[in-house]
Amino acid sequence: MYMTRCIFDAFKVDTLNPPYDTGIARIYYPGQFGDTATERNTGAVPVDPTLSPCPVLIILPGMNTDHSSYRWLAELLAPFGIATVTYQLISHGGIGGIVATPGIDAEALTPAQFGDRPSAIAMPAIMSMLERVNAEGTLAGKLDLQRLAFGGHSAGGTASLLNARTSWFPGLKAVFSYGAHSGASTALGWPAQTVLPIGGDVPVLLIGGEQDGCIAQSAHHYGSSNASSTDRLRQTFDEALPDRDGSNTLLLLKDANHFSICSPPDSTCGRGFIDSPVTPERARHVIGQAISLFLRSHLTDDEDARQAYRELDGIDRMATSTLFRK
Repeated sequence: MYMTRCIFDAFKVDTLNPPYDTGIARIYYPGQFGDTATERNTGAVPVDPTLSPCPVLIILPGMNTDHSSYRWLAELLAPFGIATVTYQLISHGGIGGIVATPGIDAEALTPAQFGDRPSAIAMPAIMSMLERVNAEGTLAGKLDLQRLAFGGHSAGGTASLLNARTSWFPGLKAVFSYGAHSGASTALGWPAQTVLPIGGDVPVLLIGGEQDGCIAQSAHHYGSSNASSTDRLRQTFDEALPDRDGSNTLLLLKDANHFSICSPPDSTCGRGFIDSPVTPERARHVIGQAISLFLRSHLTDDEDARQAYRELDGIDRMATSTLFRK
């Protein structure tokens, strides 16, 4: 019997100081329950052999957003044979004191150092964790780390975009983001209205909501006193992404805000109080459809998904305001 399962693991980021150098992760995968004594006693359900080895998606979370908010997406993707990693990394410092973070090296995003090394400091550590997990235990030999995708939300989405380089992560095949752009913070020394270039190595899917209050109210960080929810995403798509024969995509949703990708929404953390109120279910359905088709078309041998993504068949067009390709 098929079921989506996960295992827990941990990773250590050598450049951070304890106790904030340790992250926790959940690795979701398609399981095949055989009702054996071992499964009943340990909860360790083997991977569905018809779907392995599984390509891997790593989801970089938004700032102060619990990684369980993205479990729905992992469960959506698992039946198609895609394993998903969600994680939590805690940092000390800054205005907020102790915060949950995707793990960002701010120095690597300054004009003097941009492009020299990955700014997503958790990614090399997570890759090392996955190599270990793929060598022993329930998932041994069941992960295909040469078919890798990054996806992210908010600050995690920006980190996904800015680390989309196969020279840093050779197995990378695709990157998506939600509620994110590559606008450069003036606090790091960049001129106002700068967008940082995104590597042209892999296809990119940018998704955003027209009711994104967090992006609109954060415009001052990028040197603008008045920006809409989608201006920075459009600028990122137009200026930061190269032409790629139509495989780079910008998808904007009418009734979606900054946290439409999160389920369930959590008002106890993050900045949801500056977001615009929406009814999230319809938008989340479209987000899931688009991400699923995008990843299946680039990580699996699903030709039907490739064709559907090219045409975006089945996407709720009434919930979609803008679709651009380049």
